[in-house]
Order: sequence, then C-alpha cells, then structure tokens
Amino acid sequence: MTLGHTRIRRLAGLLACALSVFGLGCSDPDREILGRLGETEGERFRQGRRAANGCWVCHDLAGTVKKVGPSLLGVYGRRSGMAPAYTGSNAMIGASIVWDDQSLSLFLSNPSGFVPGNRMVSPGIGNSRELADMLFYLRRVTRPGARSPGGA
Repeated sequence: MTLGHTRIRRLAGLLACALSVFGLGCSDPDREILGRLGETEGERFRQGRRAANGCWVCHDLAGTVKKVGPSLLGVYGRRSGMAPAYTGSNAMIGASIVWDDQSLSLFLSNPSGFVPGNRMVSPGIGNSRELADMLFYLRRVTRPGARSPGGA
C-alpha cells in the first residue's frame, strides 16, 4: 500500500502535534501572523502554507539552515541569484529579476520557462489559486522578523 504525498504530510503533522503533548514540539511559528489576520485571510494563509510545503525540501525560510536552494527570507525585493550566503546560478544572476508577486508568480508557475537554465527542479505550480495563496503566505512569512513576537 502506498500513501500519497498529501496523506504522508498530514500524518507527519499529526505525529508532530501528538509529540507536543509530551513537550516535544509543534509550536506554530506563524501563530503571531495568523493572530493578525481575519478569518478569510487566515484560511488563505493556511492554504498558501500547505501549498508551500514542498518548497522546504530545498529552501529555508528562516535563513538559518543551508539547503540546496537559497533561503527565502527577504526574497521580496531581492534580485534573482543574490540570496545571502548562497551562490546563485548564472541563469538567475543574469536574469536580474527583482522578486515581487508578479515575477514570483511567473517564475513559480514555470521555473524553467521563465528563467531557462536555472537550477530549480520544480515543474511549477499550475493551479492559479494555489499559486496565489502561496504568494499570499510567502509575502507574510519571508519578511525579516515576521515570525518574531510583534512581527514585522
């Protein structure tokens, strides 16, 4: 019997939360951000967070863990290929894109088509609603200090 990726993620989340009962973790780093959002925005945020789950295999959100891809901390307003402590590909450096909702949307929907020769292996996000929710989420969590008490 094989489990789908969605089911595996749900089971992993349930296990992590179950472990919290024994004091072993499961605090929500986005609790402060969610507390500032209304019901509709909160649901959109949660949908975007779910859509971004696959990103964390290669990208770090806090800027503290070195992974295959660059940290997404501070991605909005940053030039492509210029993440701190990361050597961008020639394609990303040469593209000289400043990341915002529009450029991220175009890139994340078709990474190899938008920046040919980049090293991101994702096929892209074809569902426009999922992509919009992911950007909604990323815009809020990638600002430096966004997950700190008081948020940014």
